[in-house]
Amino acid sequence: MEWCPRVYQGFDAAPSHVAMSKRQSKSPASKGPSAAIVPVADTEEKMRRLHQAFDPRPLEADQTDLYVNLDEVRGEADIATRLYRPIVYAKQPTVQLLAGHKGSGKSTELRRLRQRLEQGTSKFFTLLVTERDIDPNNVGFAEVLIVLLQRVAAEVELREKIRLKPGYFAERFQQLKDLLFSEVALEKIELPVLLGKVSASIRHSPDARDQLRKLLEPDTSNLLKGANELIDEATDRLKENGYAGLVVLFDSLDHMDDQAQATGLFVRRANEMTGFRCHVVYTMPLSLAYSEQLAQLSMDYGSQPPIVPMTKIHTRPPKRARHEPGYQKFREVIAARLKHAGFTEKDLFASDAVRDTLIEVTGGQPTQLMTFVQDALIADGLPIQSEAIERLVRERRRDYRWLLREDWPVLEAIRQTGAFVADEKTEPIFKRLLDSRAALHYVNHDEWYDLNPLVAQITPPAESVAP
Repeated sequence: MEWCPRVYQGFDAAPSHVAMSKRQSKSPASKGPSAAIVPVADTEEKMRRLHQAFDPRPLEADQTDLYVNLDEVRGEADIATRLYRPIVYAKQPTVQLLAGHKGSGKSTELRRLRQRLEQGTSKFFTLLVTERDIDPNNVGFAEVLIVLLQRVAAEVELREKIRLKPGYFAERFQQLKDLLFSEVALEKIELPVLLGKVSASIRHSPDARDQLRKLLEPDTSNLLKGANELIDEATDRLKENGYAGLVVLFDSLDHMDDQAQATGLFVRRANEMTGFRCHVVYTMPLSLAYSEQLAQLSMDYGSQPPIVPMTKIHTRPPKRARHEPGYQKFREVIAARLKHAGFTEKDLFASDAVRDTLIEVTGGQPTQLMTFVQDALIADGLPIQSEAIERLVRERRRDYRWLLREDWPVLEAIRQTGAFVADEKTEPIFKRLLDSRAALHYVNHDEWYDLNPLVAQITPPAESVAP
């Protein structure tokens, strides 16, 4: 069977590492009222402001002028509301999972959830754990517990002046000190400081991480018991201050690339992951939501995890007809960023056709829309031309050079039908393609898949046929 790559009209961009580099300060396009539309004579200044306007980092909940609701073109109900209701309705602590592609909008939805929990009639003390706090490339339950406790201890002291007693961890002070930071005087260590140093050590040192696991994991039951004593104390003190409870949002664990490790954490350690006596929401890798473990996960965590899918910008394969409502929503996203920065589309794009071509190559990924604009600005300047998008596609295709010969039959099946039923042999391949965004997931009336437009531009190895 011959491979028939879809041909996109017009493309281009700049090195991906530019857009993905870490930015240390908030973009001017992050808060406050929209800037007035005024002429900017200096081209470099205009490009700088436009580049910052398309910052791909998740929106904070108060950035309402930049937020565009994509629910109607994602096919999913309000994710923040779906996560909010179990927390405020339940008498006991809840544990929920949230899945979705990287860049699909999970982080923004979690920040909206945090705002709603903190400002609702029943006000919850809510904190967010991100990749700054935990390394998703190598994480076990011990790291999850330490990071959760460190953030709780630090945040309740900072925001509510509540100082938690070490409790069970007082017995572990000397061992942890000797193991990870022997130069620190023991008598000066307080709980937030101790846990902060442990958290930093395991995040930056694989050796420290391994040593911590050897020390703590054989005593998991007492470790969890000690953690819950701290959580109970924090919750009781917070309720005295008018809060309805404590909520921890883990916005990082969906970035776990090691399938075996993710399965070990979420499936085999489900008893521990669901054992904290506070409300917890974990993001998890999308592939777990399409694995044979889904039924077990739904049972262990109390409900089937909602999924944040891609924005629908075309219909299901093989027709792939343009879906105008999806394009319109992404145009609204672009317009909101431009308005906030004080520009119009004519300042950014050479034509409406170029703008729509850029939308097309995102495949409906909101974060990619931001990074693609930034890449095109860096590489080719203003206004963005069709040649810039062509460059972007050529350079971004390199992200998928790792695709193996065994991947292409699965990709071909998806390209032809928008569906794939995995067997024992192809399930690991399918999971890998989903987690890497080589294949994209959509939910509109039914669930379906399509190739990332960048992958659709790659010529597969000879003799690749659908299974």
